[in-house]
Amino acid sequence: MGRRRYIATALAAATAVALLPGGAVAAKSTKAKKFRCSLELIAQGKPNPSLTHFGFPSCQAPLGKGLHQSTITVTPASPTSGSIAGRFKNYYNTGTLRGTVAMTFSATSPANITYTGTVTYTRGTGAFSHVKGNGTITCTTTDGGAHKSCVVNSKLTGV
Repeated sequence: MGRRRYIATALAAATAVALLPGGAVAAKSTKAKKFRCSLELIAQGKPNPSLTHFGFPSCQAPLGKGLHQSTITVTPASPTSGSIAGRFKNYYNTGTLRGTVAMTFSATSPANITYTGTVTYTRGTGAFSHVKGNGTITCTTTDGGAHKSCVVNSKLTGV
């Protein structure tokens, strides 16, 4: 009888820990949370047609500040417009987020370009291993695309 009581007590304790917020096995939220991030990007080279960006996302907790890397393909539609498709990975202190981006762009001059589109978060690691979601992205540049300032508004589950 003592062994059964010990097992029952151990199971009850493990269940209680799993149900506590922040517990080692706590379930991730299935309710979507809104996040707004700023993102400063630096282009590595000129698109021909592919290009790599590195940058610095800054988001509210629990994401926080991090490092961004993306590889995109640029498809011009005219001398002043076109589309962009690519993949990204954001590295944060407690995990990573990966996904895809699809944007269109239009230029009012060779230096001034506006980009708008969508992001889709497909998977994560660490604290963000359950994260999925999507959002919108808007970027502007005043130097022909070498440096971009972006705002990303997302709805994420599993955070």
